[in-house]
Amino acid sequence: MKTWLKKPLFWVLALGLVAGLVYWKSTSNLSPSEQAGLENNASISGTIKGAGGLDLILEAPSDKGVITVAQTTIESDGSFELQTNLPGLGIYNLKLADLNGSMLTLPLQAHDHLVITSKLNDYQTKSKLTGVKWATSYQRYMDATQDFVAVQNDIQRNHRKWDQRDIELRYRHAKATYEGLCMKLINASPSSPLNILLSMSLIPTTGFEDWNDQYLGTFKVMADAYAKTYAGQSAATNMQQQYSQLENAYFDYISMNNGSISAPEIALPTPSGRILKLLSLKGSYVLIDFWSSWCAPCKAEMPNVIKLYNTYKNKGLTVFSVSLDEDPAKWKAAIQSWGMTWPNHVSDLKGWNSSLPQTYGFDGIPYTVLLNKEGKIIGTNLRGTRLEEKLESLFVDK
Repeated sequence: MKTWLKKPLFWVLALGLVAGLVYWKSTSNLSPSEQAGLENNASISGTIKGAGGLDLILEAPSDKGVITVAQTTIESDGSFELQTNLPGLGIYNLKLADLNGSMLTLPLQAHDHLVITSKLNDYQTKSKLTGVKWATSYQRYMDATQDFVAVQNDIQRNHRKWDQRDIELRYRHAKATYEGLCMKLINASPSSPLNILLSMSLIPTTGFEDWNDQYLGTFKVMADAYAKTYAGQSAATNMQQQYSQLENAYFDYISMNNGSISAPEIALPTPSGRILKLLSLKGSYVLIDFWSSWCAPCKAEMPNVIKLYNTYKNKGLTVFSVSLDEDPAKWKAAIQSWGMTWPNHVSDLKGWNSSLPQTYGFDGIPYTVLLNKEGKIIGTNLRGTRLEEKLESLFVDK
């Protein structure tokens, strides 16, 4: 059976987008010795107080690994200067050889003369940049990044004992705020070198479920601007390719969630050995829930599924639980002990050797697929507040 949802391909795409934005292929892969004889056309200078005696290394991430482009030892008073040759726009890491491996990720190009003022302990978070047009935006980006990280740390510690819904809502709000700033900065200056970094924050590395489709327009504006400003450079070519890949992936996702695609049939044994077919549930909204008794996240999510089933079962919702268990006793015991009271439970007891992960395109559980009454797919990978909100939108007036 042909796989209808190519989620593994999506993960490759997401990783490829990130890699493509970072690893610009150019002659910046030349080592310092290979650069001998090339005229210096860019510089980084400044002061890092308290860093005297430490090495400062400019590195270029590439498809061949990290290449050292330039290196110097910081003077006793904290001053330094790096001279180098940069053939085109690219991402570079300016690494401080301290015990923490502190590093700034910078978009640099020929004729940049960047000045950095900082203190050793603040190098990675509070360095002041001047000498490039994007310096002010870079600081806003760094401040927003630190704020977003702080929120995530606060959520992880959870000293205030938020419940799961509050945690999800707080994270989503913080993420939207952070991404919103990145989008605003890109739209304000579409050809800015900084957009290589900013755009990474808009790539949907965990799926399109919470993705703001306005970002697609931002990627298009940026790709067009790069094509004009950096014509002939890898930066422009890669940005256009990545926009096209992202556009194709997003519209593939939309087509797989708008009720235009039928769910592949599932016909497997129930705990009693009777074959139950997914198609037999047409006429109801069906939440296909891929799970297993050994899956801790599945167990954590199950109370939410149970609550929503009980809320909407009389309005036309049912659950079709497909287990990736291999031990029939553990499968049956979990159904009872977890309180999964709906009647639709099936498994081929093959675990990850089952054909269903490939057919339905998932590589982790819990994983859900929501069907309308005609058996068409109207949602994927919904759980927590996303699942709650989706079902509320379907049943609120019923």
